[in-house]
Formats: sequence, C-alpha cells, structure tokens
Amino acid sequence: MINYKVGKKRYKPNELGSLYVDEKTLTSNSQPIIYIGGQMGHHGHILEQTGFTFDEGHNMFNGSWFFDYPVTGAKKQSYNARHFSHNLTAALKEANLHDVILMTESFGGIIGAYATKSDLVSKVISIHSPILGTPLANPEHIEKYKNLFNKKQKALLLAIKAIVNQEYGFQRDNYRGVYPKNIDLNKLLVVGSYLDIETEQNPLLRQTYEMIRKVTGYRSDGIIPFEPKELQRLGFNCLVEDNHINHFQANTKEHLEYVYKKTIK
Repeated sequence: MINYKVGKKRYKPNELGSLYVDEKTLTSNSQPIIYIGGQMGHHGHILEQTGFTFDEGHNMFNGSWFFDYPVTGAKKQSYNARHFSHNLTAALKEANLHDVILMTESFGGIIGAYATKSDLVSKVISIHSPILGTPLANPEHIEKYKNLFNKKQKALLLAIKAIVNQEYGFQRDNYRGVYPKNIDLNKLLVVGSYLDIETEQNPLLRQTYEMIRKVTGYRSDGIIPFEPKELQRLGFNCLVEDNHINHFQANTKEHLEYVYKKTIK
C-alpha cells in the first residue's frame, strides 16, 4: 500500500470528504482529473485516517489527485452521494479548480453523477457504477425472491444481510441508483460490462450474478447491473467494454488505464 496523501494539499469544506491536490503537477495547459473510488476502497475510512489504500486509481491520471469520503461513523444519514458531491464542488471552489474531469469507480460514480450539475465539472466517467442501482444493497428486497435461490445463494443472502446496513445513506444510493432528471446527462459517460457466466473464474460472483438476474432481469458484473439498452432508454450515454470485466477487476491499474485511453486520451 502507498500513502496517497503525501505531498498533496487538502481541501476539506466539512466532515463529508476531502479533496487532495498536488498543485505542482498542474500546468496551464492541463485539465484537472480527479479520481473518486468506490465504497470498498473507503471502507472504515482508512484512506482519510492513514492515507493508505489498495485502490490503484489514487495513483493515476493527472497529478494523482483524488476525492475521499467517509462510509462509517455516526452520521449515517448524511453519508450519501448528494452530500458528498456538494462537499466535492465546495472543495473545487476552495482549490480554484474548474473544467474538471472526474474519473470515478463504483459508488464514486454516483457522487460524480450528481456533481455533473456543477459548472466546475466538465465530464464524468462512471466505471462499473450502480447507475441502475443494485439489489445487493437492499437485503430486505432480495429476501422476497429467496424462493428462487439455490442453497449457495441463500447462504450469500444471509451474509449480505449481516454486512449491509441500510441506515447509511450511501447504501440507499447504491440500491436506488441515479435518477436522470437529477444530473446533466451530457456530461456523464457510463462505462461497464457484464460477466460471461460460462468463463467467469470467481464462484462468488457467478452466484451473485444469478441472484441479480433473478431479482431484476439485468445482467451484471457480479455486483452492479449493467444493461446498455436500459441505460440508453433512460438517456444515459454508455460505453460497453471490449472484455467481460467483473466488479473486482474494475479498479485495477490495467482496467483504469484502458478506460482512460478509451474516454480521455
């Protein structure tokens, strides 16, 4: 792990997130690119407390700048995408940044989607994000379908019920997804793919894929539903990846570089 906060200036308008910028790396000809990672990379708010994370996106793009947000603590209701996006745009103002590109992954894509309403943000790339929502974030909803599940899937449901706490605002965001009328669709590009269930090597994700398919009818990366036709019907611009990438592969260096070259360079 690397401490990604070293050498960066911190902008923290309130307790709902911090923007980290190495101002020496921005030239007059470069456009700010800020990374917002997913919920798993922020679990326990380790990044904010220590600066360390396994999420490789924090060490990529222009200057390796990133926005960090909490996902544990007492302010459960406040920990949601709208509040985080407001904090982000306030931090951009403090840092005097504009024409910003947000490279986002998983839950970070919901934060980025709401940030499209800001004049300071020019483009948001949303990688494997729950734009359509995911039933895995609402165990009570999944419970209604348990009679369709096999033994392994029923065991997974019990694990999900033990892990997911819907008192947190971000879990409700993960479940509901994004309403198109609340964002600027012209600024958002949704990037994703779904599992090839025959070749996928992760047995856990094969089971969650089937669970999501039974509950929603959508294909997924094992965690996040991704259906290009449905996204397009709702007005979202989307890019289907060349390969079948599962959710855990989405924030690897190789995959983030692939998306960067496809969408920015």
